[in-house]
Amino acid sequence: MSRRRTLLMGLTLAAIALPVMAQTQSNPNFWLDDRGPQPINEIYGSSSAAADRGQDRLGVNTLPAGQSFMVVLPAGQCMNDVRVIRADSPNQERRQVNTCNLTDLNFP
Repeated sequence: MSRRRTLLMGLTLAAIALPVMAQTQSNPNFWLDDRGPQPINEIYGSSSAAADRGQDRLGVNTLPAGQSFMVVLPAGQCMNDVRVIRADSPNQERRQVNTCNLTDLNFP
């Protein structure tokens, strides 16, 4: 009897965990961490399949050095290009980043 209970508990936990795991794996949102010496003026995050970078995710804000910003992308859009623009530095870009498989993306 205890073997059946253990099996039943295991199946119940798997039924609960699988939808949560599936949701996490298709969530493209991530924290962009500014590890550089200067603030970031613009952040672009767009599908790697798109020719257009889309809109600046920061809007009128800037991201101070040492701070983080949550980049929100459409659900399920996992392969993305991310670009940051600073005032006095060359633009930095990461292409074809699977943002569904990470929580943070650092830019030095």
